Amino acid sequence: MEISRYMNKYPITLNEKDPFGKAVDVFASHKTNGIPIVNDKGAMTGIISLARAFRLLCDDVDRSVPLENVMIKDPIVIEPEEDIDELIGRPVSALPVVKGERLVGLYSMPDTIRAYYNSTKALRLELDTIIKGLYNGIVTIDASETVRVINPAAAAALGVDVDAVIGKNINDVFPQAGMSEVMKSGRAAINRKIRYGDKTFLVTCTKVEGDREIGIAIINDFTELAVVYEELSQTKEVMQELETIIETSSDGILVADEKGGITKVNTALAEIFAEKTEAIIGKNITDYRNVFGEDILNRLHAGPQESGDAGSAKSLPLCAKIGKTRLMVVVNPIVANDGAHSGFVADIQDITRVHELERQVNRLEILYRQEIKKSAVTEKYIFNDPVSRCLLEKVLHVAKVDSTVLITGESGVGKEVVAEILFNSGSRADKPFVKINCGAIPETLLESELFGYEPGAFTGAGKKGKLGILEIANNGTIFLDEIGALPISLQVKLLRVLQSQEIMRVGGIAPKKIDVRVIAATNKDLAEMVRMGNFRADLYYRLNVVPIFVMPLRERKEDIPALLHHFLGKYNAKYKLNKSFGASVIKQMLQYGWPGNVRELENMVERSVVTSNGDTVEELPDETLHGGRALWLKPDDVRFNQNYKDIVNGYETVLLRKALEQYGTTRKMSAALGLNQSTIVKKMSRLGIARW
Repeated sequence: MEISRYMNKYPITLNEKDPFGKAVDVFASHKTNGIPIVNDKGAMTGIISLARAFRLLCDDVDRSVPLENVMIKDPIVIEPEEDIDELIGRPVSALPVVKGERLVGLYSMPDTIRAYYNSTKALRLELDTIIKGLYNGIVTIDASETVRVINPAAAAALGVDVDAVIGKNINDVFPQAGMSEVMKSGRAAINRKIRYGDKTFLVTCTKVEGDREIGIAIINDFTELAVVYEELSQTKEVMQELETIIETSSDGILVADEKGGITKVNTALAEIFAEKTEAIIGKNITDYRNVFGEDILNRLHAGPQESGDAGSAKSLPLCAKIGKTRLMVVVNPIVANDGAHSGFVADIQDITRVHELERQVNRLEILYRQEIKKSAVTEKYIFNDPVSRCLLEKVLHVAKVDSTVLITGESGVGKEVVAEILFNSGSRADKPFVKINCGAIPETLLESELFGYEPGAFTGAGKKGKLGILEIANNGTIFLDEIGALPISLQVKLLRVLQSQEIMRVGGIAPKKIDVRVIAATNKDLAEMVRMGNFRADLYYRLNVVPIFVMPLRERKEDIPALLHHFLGKYNAKYKLNKSFGASVIKQMLQYGWPGNVRELENMVERSVVTSNGDTVEELPDETLHGGRALWLKPDDVRFNQNYKDIVNGYETVLLRKALEQYGTTRKMSAALGLNQSTIVKKMSRLGIARW
């Protein structure tokens, strides 16, 4: 505080030739602690103070004596820019204020008192505003545990009236805080979780020892996420208590004046800004535009809202970042009772950890969903063998992307099951999943089934045209089973789908964009078909982006018991039976080669359930085990524990069953095996093979 703001700019002066009595009369008629003495030219030559005049009167000095004989010559003078704080302790009651050699005023002790009174009043207003702007509840007690201060936030949280609580014992107001123990032990209780009615508080209690013992409770009401600080009552105690409150707060606190000059910060804010406290104080808030933002700065400089009164100024919340640190900033303007805008208080919270926890929760949620999908798959399908579990891991991994997948393996191994898992575990699980067997539809109809046709595209075409399966599967997944049976003429059109995601309807003139994931499957060796010229190489490479080979059942023996249990339960429930397999039968099954894989196993279980006598199946049909196993034995491994006719019949049974599963009709079997259709029909009848 500069002297010039509080000095008497128009002091009474006397000439050095004036009698001492004139000075006595001035002191008697005016309230002043000193009278500057000047010469005829107006230059100050001395001063006579009230105390000196009193001593001269006590010494009976003649009142007619000129002042130049009794004045204090060469007095201590001060400049108008000097700080009032520098004058405290000087043993003088009045000091002439001189600029250059010219007297510009007189500064006295009452001026100091008035200056400190005005400063204290302004500081009190600032501190009161800060407290009202805080979100934490504050309760303070004295050494007798009497409530001295409780701010509106604490009163609202506790459901009490401020005036009714002041003067009461803290244990009658908020015994759960445990402030009595803190005052007795002197040990702070940090962040204790307290249940108060239907609210949950986080309370920190500390004891401050200074001129007087003070207990402080900081209440965070997590029920309403309120972080407000309590108003304190007396200036000196408020300053001490407020410093403790601010320094124990985990939030950063910043106070600025009406021009944006930063006047106060706490340690937490200095840590957030990564600067020392003294380096921040004195700067302007415009130096931290990345925290406050242009909009907030403009609103702060504009002052309180024109339409509101002193209590209507609203807080200004926003989010900001300093480097990698995320912040939540709440700005509260400081408005005096007369509506004057005198600055603002900013409450700044580091919410980086909150965002990090949110990201971790999101990652855990993704992993949780993946595990749920995996668990659902393992519950629905059987993957007991290590080979099967490795296959499942690969399938679930590939399901996350939209790459084209080619599933290969023998007939009956479960290629369609793999396709279903790829679909259900992928991002398109809520979109269409369309299946088509390329070998089950005549070549003349397959093109229109896949790609659709325009109205009047050919004789017999519908008047409205028809959507193809690829269009029906748009945005979803299509499963092309037996892709090896796709005619060469259609392989070119399918290649276009894979390359450009476009289709051309039969009879169409313009391509149509689609978005579909393709999963193909075959039990044929496509690479060999490419070499033989029966399959396009470019289509093969487009399909074979992610190859998945499903091992035959004989290579994953640990799946067999679980599959047996599954199918046995299925057909027991279907036929309302209670059959089981004997130990010897299960052993036989584990030794069997299962040329028809899972499909053959299921058929065998159903046949055994419906044809066996009693509740326990003790043996299996000879043609099932002997014939099937013989088909997969090498000549050197043949054991002649049967006659020649039985061995041959076993070979024929498995061969015809496998051909029937693969080709579906005796006509196609005839073409593939090079036998007359009638011969095949007779053999199947003799061996008891039913046509599907």
